[in-house]
Amino acid sequence: MVQPSQDQHQTYRHVGHVMSAGEDVAVTVAPFLRRALRTGEPVVIACPDPVAGALADALGGTEGIQLAPAEPLDQRPPAALAAISELIDRDLPGDGRRLHLVTGPGRQDADWSVWAQTEALLNHVLAARPVDHLCLMSPADSAGGPDTESVARATHPWLLLGDGVVPNPDYRPPAELLREVQATQVPDPLEATEPVLAMVDLDDMRALRRALYRVLADSPLSPDAAQDFVLAIDEVTANAAEHGIPPVDVKLWCTPERLLCAVTDRGTAFDDPLVGYGPAHGDMAVGGMGLWLARRSVDSLTAAPADESGDGCTVRLVVNAG
Repeated sequence: MVQPSQDQHQTYRHVGHVMSAGEDVAVTVAPFLRRALRTGEPVVIACPDPVAGALADALGGTEGIQLAPAEPLDQRPPAALAAISELIDRDLPGDGRRLHLVTGPGRQDADWSVWAQTEALLNHVLAARPVDHLCLMSPADSAGGPDTESVARATHPWLLLGDGVVPNPDYRPPAELLREVQATQVPDPLEATEPVLAMVDLDDMRALRRALYRVLADSPLSPDAAQDFVLAIDEVTANAAEHGIPPVDVKLWCTPERLLCAVTDRGTAFDDPLVGYGPAHGDMAVGGMGLWLARRSVDSLTAAPADESGDGCTVRLVVNAG
């Protein structure tokens, strides 16, 4: 078994493995963990019961192993990232030793772009953690499903193959991958239709919130989901008013399947697709948490120039109603 470099300057090591049909996961994965157990480094297995049980049996029991509930990655990226971060921080030694974590396989039938972005963002959000993280992924189970192999190669700097863990030459930095994925979402097809709400040159945030609640009362969203959506729109609009250039325009589209809000100002579109995927500082009273709060409340948040000339900034927030 080839192990990732033990250079102590390396921190988070993200290893991907696409399981084959009928694969004995214990044979493939147990060697990845045995070295950690021999050197006294902690192991956490957060996998579905059959996989977790097979790994524990192959390792000779659960001594030195923490079994944790499987952490699904089909949630909204900020929620999935928070769950993985909390899982790691709960068991991180803090004494110079590394944590060895195995997750998956989980559901991969959600929007492939959400799944790919979550996997890519793990490399950004967890960069400072001294963790070897092995992600187990099921192969695509239908012609219309996501290309699991491509997602694995694009989002994992290391791959677990038949001959061990090897560097992945196809890995792409998170910012690069997110820019490409998000570019395919702009403009949104709903923008070619008439919005259900349009507020031009907005100057009254309370009027915006009242109008949003009135429209969303007839939408497919639950009251709680509608409240979260209003919170996200409110945060993004406040950011546009404070950091952009007026006027600020807000438009909302609603269908039975999805809802879109576009917030436009005349400033410059921010070009960092990684911003807002972690709290800026953790103190809600200080401020600076708007994008983080907004991302946790919607299924997609992207920023792009408002027109083809590159002028202005439009932030698009999408919530799936299904």
